[in-house]
Order: sequence, then C-alpha cells, then structure tokens
Amino acid sequence: MQVQIKVVEDDGNTTLTDLYRWFRQDDDLRRHAEVRLRPPRQTGGFMGALEVIDLVLSQGFAAANLALAYAAWRAGRPAAPPVTITIDGVSVTVRDGSEESVRQIVELLRSRND
Repeated sequence: MQVQIKVVEDDGNTTLTDLYRWFRQDDDLRRHAEVRLRPPRQTGGFMGALEVIDLVLSQGFAAANLALAYAAWRAGRPAAPPVTITIDGVSVTVRDGSEESVRQIVELLRSRND
C-alpha cells in the first residue's frame, strides 16, 4: 500500500522533514515500510506542495503502527501545522495527536487495505 503525507501549511518543509526523520528512526516503520521524501505528484491534490513523504507499506504492517508513530511525533510538536495523509485518492487531515486523530488514520488505512 502506498501512503503519501504532506503538511497542509507551507513552512519551508521544516515540519515535513522533521516527521520524515521521525519515521525513519521508528524501528517498526523501518521494518515494514519504505520511507522516502520526494517531490509531489502533480495529481491527487498535491500541486503546490514542496515535498511529500511517500510510504510503501508491506502486507504485515498494522494500521495502528503508523497512527501511533504519528501521535508520538505530534506529542512533542503540538504547534506543528496539520498533516494530510492520502491513500488511493482518499485523504484525512489531522491537526493533533489526539485519540480522534489516531482513529482517523487507522480507519483510513484499514478502509484502503480491504
């Protein structure tokens, strides 16, 4: 499954680069996902974004793992701008690391994995 993540507000890619580094240091993500930072595709609502995080998740990857990695990153960055996660053209924008945000991420991943 391919997942794309972008920061809603342009902050010079500071937030996106920080999240990318966090994901690259997460042992579970590294074990079950390929994590890349790349220019956005010109389709799917990413025009104008400077870069996106591109995750390719393996079949054994649990949906909650990405959501929990995001929530852990967000816990130390409560003022970071919203992040949009897109799979197969379906997106969710999360603004914090709350239970509701984690639930939204998990539901998106599970709905696209069925």
